[in-house]
Amino acid sequence: MNFFALAAILTALGMYALARYVRHNKTAEAKESITRIASGAADYYNRSDATQPAGAAPQAVHAMRHFPPSSRTAVPEDALNVRGRKYQSNSADWAASPWRELGFSIVQPQCYQYAFESQGSGATAKALVTAEGDLDGDGTRSRYSLAIAPDESLTAVVATELERVDPEE
Repeated sequence: MNFFALAAILTALGMYALARYVRHNKTAEAKESITRIASGAADYYNRSDATQPAGAAPQAVHAMRHFPPSSRTAVPEDALNVRGRKYQSNSADWAASPWRELGFSIVQPQCYQYAFESQGSGATAKALVTAEGDLDGDGTRSRYSLAIAPDESLTAVVATELERVDPEE
């Protein structure tokens, strides 16, 4: 009898550890992806001088630095596509702005919905990358976000801390 009780306890602990491991792997997708998107946005901002008129003063050119436009829709567009399941995106999902400019796409099935918001130019420019997902399908969404903004030398810098809301809901 004691053996069965011990086996049940060990099985329960093992199942909990396995569930936690699976959730951790899914959250790693979001963290890695938004970090890649944010780095691409910072690079885009820093290279956007090339789109300014030739012969302009360097300070004037830097004042026009900008991020790619905001995404019109998230990928996937419907949040229900990542509610307790994975979504298999295709190349058309990532062909629009800003994904094209950022050179970002995901080829494997994804657990999160990704969005990009940007506004302003020069010193007032800022951008935000978000990943939202409902890993267990219970209606509670976990959200990760990462901000990008220029420093005093008008060089885009990615925030050092991810903002997390219900990270492993």
